[in-house]
Amino acid sequence: MKNHPLVRTSCLIATILCAGHLADTAFARQAVNTTRDSKVELSAPEEEEGFVFVVYGDRTGGSANGVTVLQQAVTETNLFDPDLVMTVGDLIQGYNTTSEWMPQMLQYKAIMSNLECPWYPVAGNHDVYWRGPDRPAEEHETNYEEHFGPLWYDFTHKNAHFIVLYTDEADPKTGVRNFGRPASQKMSDEQIEFLEAALERGADSDHVLVFLHHPRWLKGGYGDDWDKVHAVLKDAGNVSACFAGHIHQMRYDGKRDGIEYVSLATVGGHQNFFAPDAGWDDEFHVITVRPDALEMAAVPVGETLDVRRITGDISQDARALATLKPFFGDPIVVDGEGGSDQRLSFSLKNPTDRTILVTARPGSDDARWDFEPKSVHQRIGPGGTAVLTTNATRDPLVIDDHFSVPELDLEDQHARWRQNLRHSGVDACARCRDHPATLSRTEQRPSGTRWV
Repeated sequence: MKNHPLVRTSCLIATILCAGHLADTAFARQAVNTTRDSKVELSAPEEEEGFVFVVYGDRTGGSANGVTVLQQAVTETNLFDPDLVMTVGDLIQGYNTTSEWMPQMLQYKAIMSNLECPWYPVAGNHDVYWRGPDRPAEEHETNYEEHFGPLWYDFTHKNAHFIVLYTDEADPKTGVRNFGRPASQKMSDEQIEFLEAALERGADSDHVLVFLHHPRWLKGGYGDDWDKVHAVLKDAGNVSACFAGHIHQMRYDGKRDGIEYVSLATVGGHQNFFAPDAGWDDEFHVITVRPDALEMAAVPVGETLDVRRITGDISQDARALATLKPFFGDPIVVDGEGGSDQRLSFSLKNPTDRTILVTARPGSDDARWDFEPKSVHQRIGPGGTAVLTTNATRDPLVIDDHFSVPELDLEDQHARWRQNLRHSGVDACARCRDHPATLSRTEQRPSGTRWV
């Protein structure tokens, strides 16, 4: 089970607040001031140098609606007030010609312009691969550098040096770009020379942080060229971490020669949510930089709450919605063999003075029930009423100790906060045609299985 988002977010906010109060130099801890007597002596927190930045994973490869996830991530990132945001590539859908590439670029940059801090791009295969007629030799590299920035670059911020690398250079012999071919996943001499110079520029920093799209350290289709790059990073002596994307899965590959290797999941890219707590999720990383350490936390998109939005009115609405009771139409009828095929309808009255967006998900502990659709969405205006329907079916199997009636799970997803309204058994009766007696909710079969 996931930790509650408020708990995770509170921990991150605490970290960021600590990082936000900086001093030029550390000094001895002082006692707190009070007019009370106490045997407990509290000291003021140590002031440490450092800062916070955020890293975004891939935006592309999935539905066009992924841009709404990116918009949400931008809104939530601003709540953390980081110094800057880095990406790890695949900013736009790409794999097209210039006429299609340009509006996608403009859309991405428009969304990112809502960040309240600078952001820095990394080029991925979706950003530079050309598909269609009249393919130029450099594909979209020229478009990228004209509208996003250079393919590789570096800069210093406070006690850290940031280096951005490019992992989709063409095979120098064939000109082919293909992230699945080791010959197309080698770093050019030109870029190696840049990397060595960038490391020299960052030689006095506490941390050197490297950002690229493909996690070449995973080898496989990437070949073994990363060993050459890793050796250059190792020789620098102060490279702390490398961040990549592409695999759409959060993954930590440990520390090698003092360098931590980190892959990010997605921020709106194709995501199967196979196991969110194991790294398949829309998320962004929050990195706290200290003189002698990095702290890393992943924040699932949609789980950061804006404290200033949870007003007394919102709290009052939440209380009202928590007691919302669906009113059901025809009762569920189950035949002698346990089969059922009928419409399940229920009405909901919005008790608040705002529009709510309700998601209803019917389900049952008895897996032999099926529902179509499996979720129903309805927008209900202030004080309004809506009728929602789904079809409930159950194969004609014996009514045994595992029999259970459908239940309804309701959520309000309006205004970026979620409230479980009710987890209740359907307020209807289950009738067996061969056994017409109806059992009430409070009655039980001898086995203890509840009917309604």
